[in-house]
Amino acid sequence: MLELARPAPEDTALDTYVAMIGASIKRFIPTEFLDHLQKADFFDLRLGDHVKKDMTIFFSDIRAFTEMSERLTPEESFAFINSYLARVVPVITDHGGFVDKYMGDGIMALFSEHGGADQAVESAVEMQKKMIEYNGHRAKVNYRPISMGIGIHTGQLMLGVVGVADRMEGTVISDAVNLSSRLQSIAKAFNIPLVISERTFMQLEDPGKYKYRFIGKVRVKGKDAPVSVFEIFDGLPDELFERKMKSNTFFEQGMLAYYQKDYSQGVFYFKRALETVPNDGASRFYLETCLRKAMAPPKPLDKAL
Repeated sequence: MLELARPAPEDTALDTYVAMIGASIKRFIPTEFLDHLQKADFFDLRLGDHVKKDMTIFFSDIRAFTEMSERLTPEESFAFINSYLARVVPVITDHGGFVDKYMGDGIMALFSEHGGADQAVESAVEMQKKMIEYNGHRAKVNYRPISMGIGIHTGQLMLGVVGVADRMEGTVISDAVNLSSRLQSIAKAFNIPLVISERTFMQLEDPGKYKYRFIGKVRVKGKDAPVSVFEIFDGLPDELFERKMKSNTFFEQGMLAYYQKDYSQGVFYFKRALETVPNDGASRFYLETCLRKAMAPPKPLDKAL
């Protein structure tokens, strides 16, 4: 009976093989994805499985990566991306998030605990600090520093399985995803590292623990109401952080003038803001907008008046 109870070598080999297959699948499909769909195993997933949830969506990419990759061989590009991801992805995991997909140098991640706003923002701040450390290592071998842009939004999304019977994948579909991607694009356009939506800002447990500024309202395709957008300063290098804080006094006054349509005053304050942070894309954008509006010819009075 003891002999019969002892597993045969063939059984042990099969168990090992099954365990290896399971471990391999986990590298491509996050276990968190299964948890949200309430599936016990990857083999239980079916086309069309889905769930609706409030989550925080995180988008990031590396600035000027296309330009950088043109100077690298394909092998060097892959080595660089994997070296970068090895530093930042564990930050997401440590804060309770999981990567939904990689898009070249870009990352899309999801945070769900209590809506995920705090965890996502804390991850982004920690990533900025990782970049400072990483650039220190790069400087020692005469590599150019790199920077990243991050967009974060909190909202309702559909998480599920799409595709066809013989080629399926897990994904998320939502306007919230589109807005998060748009915020990441704004971060890139304004040359700022971290942009979050008003919804994410309002869901933070203690927004006052961060240094931030309001950078305007954006319209999202298919939505009537514009969305307020904020930049978070935390995580920046100390010297840039101090200059941003000094510049922010003028930036806020400029924004007040802009929304009051006092464009001449806006020009004055945004110029002052740029004196302290010359590469601030937000200040430059509003300066150029105020200049355009200040120099525009006055509209003719309505004849009916």
